[in-house]
Amino acid sequence: MTGAVIAIGGAEDKTGEMNVLKRVLSEAPGQKVHVITTAMSYPEAAEKRYKDAFGLLGIQDCAVSYINSRSEANDPLLAARLRRADVIFFSGGDQLRLNFNLGGTAALDAIKQAHKDGSVIAGTSAGAAILPSLMLAGGLVEEAGQKGKIRTASGFGFIENGVIDTHFSERGRMPRLFHMAAANPALQGIGVDEDTALVIRNNQAEVVGSGTVSIVDADNIQTDYLERDIGEEFEVKNIAVHRLGAGERYDFTKRHKIEAVEHTSPALSIPA
Repeated sequence: MTGAVIAIGGAEDKTGEMNVLKRVLSEAPGQKVHVITTAMSYPEAAEKRYKDAFGLLGIQDCAVSYINSRSEANDPLLAARLRRADVIFFSGGDQLRLNFNLGGTAALDAIKQAHKDGSVIAGTSAGAAILPSLMLAGGLVEEAGQKGKIRTASGFGFIENGVIDTHFSERGRMPRLFHMAAANPALQGIGVDEDTALVIRNNQAEVVGSGTVSIVDADNIQTDYLERDIGEEFEVKNIAVHRLGAGERYDFTKRHKIEAVEHTSPALSIPA
């Protein structure tokens, strides 16, 4: 059975209630965690933070890999370790580093096979942005109303027909998803707040954490995006925005909220 995909908006709690990280573990088939810090320029601090955080949650097997080249990503021993992981977790940083170093490599093939076999694929901030087939790679909020000012690149393909932006409410990034909607109306935009996650299985999703998730649906969009030249202002109308809080659920196939249900996975407690 294919595992869950979990997109985290960044700045998830690593020392307190840790509801987002608890949910990541509760979705997993086992207790082997593998954190990939490739997106970071200075990964040592992140390695300690995640080993400490998962250790507080009782995880004794937490590997951390800083894959800093494509040759490292094609190491068969690394690929074998990734295939055995129950949780593969991409840290924040620069999503283009993930795209460059892992795209089309043995490591990514191993991660995809692990996911097909039931492992959880989770990412925070840049690690969440890389999860869809199309990755939002950058662009200023204040320029998001101008054609071509929001940059994209290939993602890892764990989410189809969607695009993810993070630190969403905190950085006022709704205009970036409106831009993506105008340029790619078949996609559904996913904006995830900090310390918040969207847990996706079988095209249905549930929100976990202290913030909200915004889903931007451009199915009925009206826009002059195609008629504008690069750098010109464009207009959009008839975009639907669904905002979901903790426990609320969304169906990506039917494009609407569904009733909230209580999550029934085994509770995780912090060891004494």
